[in-house]
Amino acid sequence: MKNIIVMVLIVLFIVAGIVAYVVYDNHRAQIPPNDPFLSGNSGGNLLNDGLFCEDGALVYFANSYDGGQLYVMNSDESQVRKLNSFNVSHINVGGDFLYFTQSPSGTGDSFMGLSAGIPGLYRSRTNGQDVSHFNTGPVLAATLCGNEIYYLGVDDAQREYITRLYKINTDITDKREVSRDIIWPHSYANGVIYYSSAGSNDHYIYALDVASGSSYVVLEANTFNTIYDGGYLYYMDLDNNYQLCRFSPTANTMEVLTNDRVEAYNVGYGVIFYQRYSRTEPVLMRMDANGDNPVFVREGNYTKINLTSRYAYFQAFGDTVTTHKAPLHGPPHIEHFTAAYDAVE
Repeated sequence: MKNIIVMVLIVLFIVAGIVAYVVYDNHRAQIPPNDPFLSGNSGGNLLNDGLFCEDGALVYFANSYDGGQLYVMNSDESQVRKLNSFNVSHINVGGDFLYFTQSPSGTGDSFMGLSAGIPGLYRSRTNGQDVSHFNTGPVLAATLCGNEIYYLGVDDAQREYITRLYKINTDITDKREVSRDIIWPHSYANGVIYYSSAGSNDHYIYALDVASGSSYVVLEANTFNTIYDGGYLYYMDLDNNYQLCRFSPTANTMEVLTNDRVEAYNVGYGVIFYQRYSRTEPVLMRMDANGDNPVFVREGNYTKINLTSRYAYFQAFGDTVTTHKAPLHGPPHIEHFTAAYDAVE
């Protein structure tokens, strides 16, 4: 009798494995192609951990009031609802699918056989269902570039704790090492990834051509935190007290946007929000994308600045729970992100 039970269990285990493989293979095969120039989120949001991602009338976001778990709402903050229990960041959207990372601090429930507490790179449908994982190692940054995801992380197969840039197809095939340099892939446009080199030789702005895999210099300057937006490359100038500048590759011109020392920033929708450094009077500021009309938003130190077409969302340094918001235009009236708080059950 014991032998029969063991045999039955073995058969069930084999059948379950076959079914799981078929389901997994079907999930891989059912990823329709994206526009190769599609960027899954703005470079500015991804530089700020990609906690918000707008796609049409919807905004996908990490709800800080619910442990950073995945939610969605209309762009006007109506109909807020939870999608799954993954603690998400670096949210990207392409077609009917979401791509996101989870930090090692994730503590969500298990979901479809995957622990929502395991760090790594994941894919789900836009309704939060059918979660699949690309890897289960630490991922520092990830960007959907057309039909490939470029991510900065640790090779979970070899268990070599060395940060490298990888790419993998959206159907979870053809994983490759791109570079052993530390390349932050957050800003993708026109078929290239723009980045400030973190190498020991220079901090120039480079462009990584995703088709050829080759990189070339765009601007020889001592730069940090490059974002491409609206035909310009925005960056912090390390030689001049981290002031914010922008460079036009087509006109080959550079502009200084503010003489303030900048600690964090985001640019999009014609505006820039940035954190002005001061030991005694730190301030979150807003100005036009060309540096005009600077306005005081709020006193204090703020980080994780994410933009949608209506609001800037941000958190006070050291407070990972409370999310504030300010309108992109008009008087900078500050509010708590109450719609997210009220949606938590």
